[in-house]
Amino acid sequence: MEHFLEPLMDHPSYFSKRMFGGLAIYYEDLMVLVLTETPGDREWRGTKYNFDLWNGVLICTDRDRQPGLHENFKGLVSHPVLGKWLYLPMSDSEFESTFTQLVGAIGTNSPLIGIVPGARSKKRQTKGRKKKSGRAQRR
Repeated sequence: MEHFLEPLMDHPSYFSKRMFGGLAIYYEDLMVLVLTETPGDREWRGTKYNFDLWNGVLICTDRDRQPGLHENFKGLVSHPVLGKWLYLPMSDSEFESTFTQLVGAIGTNSPLIGIVPGARSKKRQTKGRKKKSGRAQRR
């Protein structure tokens, strides 16, 4: 799958590293894609899907940008395991053309694609923090 990324590879900010059993792609200081090539797993939490969950391209984005991506790119689905990201299954009949279009959008710095690596959502940042008791707040 990496050959689809050739238009991005000469850019000085481009790099890749292993993640989620796949290959995370970074461009312009953003994590933009994760390539996965592990066919066969089609079930998650008792639900069966008509595509392999880890054999395609994860598109790193936020939930609020997903509608714009759905409008512009065919074949994208919410990933069953990583629901905040979209997914292009390799089995999709338009896989090659859609992946090529996604790479083009990344190359033109589409605001729809990419997340700041290591940034956590507000919901996740506050999860697990203990509230201070009334006494501690009055000090």
